[in-house]
Amino acid sequence: MKLKKILSLLFILCISILLAACGDDSEKTSAGNKDGVSTDKKVLRVGSSGIYPPFISVDDKGVPQGYDVEVLELVTESLGYEIEWTFAEFSGIFGMLDAGNIDTVSNLIAATEERRAKYDFSSPYAYSGASLVVPEDNTDINSIEDLKGKKVGVLLGNNLHQFLEKWNEENGKEIIITPYQDVSGTYNEVALGRLDAFIDVKITAASRIKDEGLPLKLYGEDYLIDFDYAFPFVRSEENKEFLADFSAEIEKLQEDGTLKKLSDKWSAIDVTIPHEK
Repeated sequence: MKLKKILSLLFILCISILLAACGDDSEKTSAGNKDGVSTDKKVLRVGSSGIYPPFISVDDKGVPQGYDVEVLELVTESLGYEIEWTFAEFSGIFGMLDAGNIDTVSNLIAATEERRAKYDFSSPYAYSGASLVVPEDNTDINSIEDLKGKKVGVLLGNNLHQFLEKWNEENGKEIIITPYQDVSGTYNEVALGRLDAFIDVKITAASRIKDEGLPLKLYGEDYLIDFDYAFPFVRSEENKEFLADFSAEIEKLQEDGTLKKLSDKWSAIDVTIPHEK
């Protein structure tokens, strides 16, 4: 009998210890602070090529930096989110968004009509348009018409690639379009004469020409086509409320001058001036 009592007491003691341990764990997960509210941050999964300075690039420690990055960090911090970055070739980024592997894209994404037909976009955080990067001594490329018979580089799959392909299709297919997966060496291709021009966003082009110190220039003052830039999200009821809050934070940054300060820091051109309607 004594043995049975001892075993029973031991069993009760073990159960009590287990229940106490579970109670401690429960308190730790549900009470992140003294008010009983969890301090765990939610995660926003962001996809990028990581190769589009000055808007996004990755330093030698693997840390993303640039205008896009700082805008996103301010917005997500205000909303109580942390960023989980995924880097891949740009041509596959929207496929990752469609598959639900990421929540949005940070790569200076133009909110084109074609994209707006499929995705919901945040409020714009930058404004610019397409330009042509040409050799410094160029005199024969002054319009898109002058590209006929010329070899022109583009980033594979981006909106400027689509724009140039469409224009070429409608105007005799005389431009020799050369797509690149990685834009990091493309300006040097123009400087070396392997490309006659490279089509890029004007704000990106102006900053890269300045930073890389290559004998290049922009073809002129006018945009080939202008764009608003924003963060795309899969269209769903679940995303509507979050996107409204996300956009409100971008608008605050525009109104209080923070976007202008970030533009001055990262870009050779002010990216915060909306296009005239």
